[in-house]
Amino acid sequence: MYANPLHPGHIECLELSKDIADELWVIINSDHQARLKRGTDSFQDELYRMRVVGALKCVDRVVLSEDQDSSVCQTLEKLITEAKTQPDVEVIFTKGGDRFAGEIPERAVLEKHGVKIVDSLGKKSHSSSSYVNRLANPEDKKALAEAIAKVPEAEREQEYIEVGVRPWGVYYVMEDHPSFKVKKIVVTPGARLSLQSHKHRSEHWVVVSGNATVTIRDSAHADHIGHRIVAPNESCYIPQGFVHRLANQGEESLILIEVQTGTYMGEDDIERYEDDYDRTSDS
Repeated sequence: MYANPLHPGHIECLELSKDIADELWVIINSDHQARLKRGTDSFQDELYRMRVVGALKCVDRVVLSEDQDSSVCQTLEKLITEAKTQPDVEVIFTKGGDRFAGEIPERAVLEKHGVKIVDSLGKKSHSSSSYVNRLANPEDKKALAEAIAKVPEAEREQEYIEVGVRPWGVYYVMEDHPSFKVKKIVVTPGARLSLQSHKHRSEHWVVVSGNATVTIRDSAHADHIGHRIVAPNESCYIPQGFVHRLANQGEESLILIEVQTGTYMGEDDIERYEDDYDRTSDS
C-alpha cells in the first residue's frame, strides 16, 4: 500500500481486512517504489506514511517494503515465513479493487505458500493521484503550469486523472483501470520518445493530428527495424515486448491517443535502449 496520501478508500479496505483477521499487518511501499511508479519523489515520505497508517485502530503492524522493484514479493516472502512459525496460523492477503488478484506480481509468492487472496475490498471511490494534483507543492505546481502553458491551448486537456510533463511533450491519463489505461499524448515538433519496450503491456496508437514516425522492432529479431509514418485517423499496434519508438518529425504538434492493455500499466514498466534526454527511470 502506498497511502500516498492515505484516503477514505484505503481506510475502508483496511477496516474490511481487519474484519476477517485477528491481526492486520500492512506493507507500506517505499519512497524508492513511489519514484518508480510516478517518476517523481513521494508526496509524503515513507516514515510519515508508516506513522499515519500505524495510527489506525484496525492496524496491528506496519512494515516498510524492502523490494527494489514495484512489487512487495521479497517483503511478503519474509513476513509469510515469520507468520508461519506460529502454530495454527492462516495467512490471508487482502487488497483493494485497483487491480485484479490474477494480475498482481505477488501472486506467485502467495500461491507458493498457499496464501488465500481476498480481492476487491472497498470501493475505488478515491484516487491518491487526484489529491496530490490538488495539494502539490506550490513551486512544483508552478513549474507544471509553466510546462503545460507551452502546449498550444487547443491541444490541452481540462479533465484528466493525471498529467505528466516530459522533455518530448506532455501526456494526460484519461482512463486508468486494472486491465487498461487511456492516454492523450502530445509530442512537440522535432522531439521523440526513447527507444523502449514494455514487459507487461501492449499499446495501440491512434493519430489524431500530425504525422507520427514509428519505429517497431521485433524483440526476437533485434536487427530488423521497421519504420512507418502514421497519418491522422490511422493507427498502429505495439505488441508486448517489442522495441519501439515514437517521433514527431513534423512542424506541428503530434497528438495521438494511446490505449495500453496488459497486466500492469505503471510508468516504471519501461526498458530504455536509447534516449535523447539521458533518462533512466521516468517516461
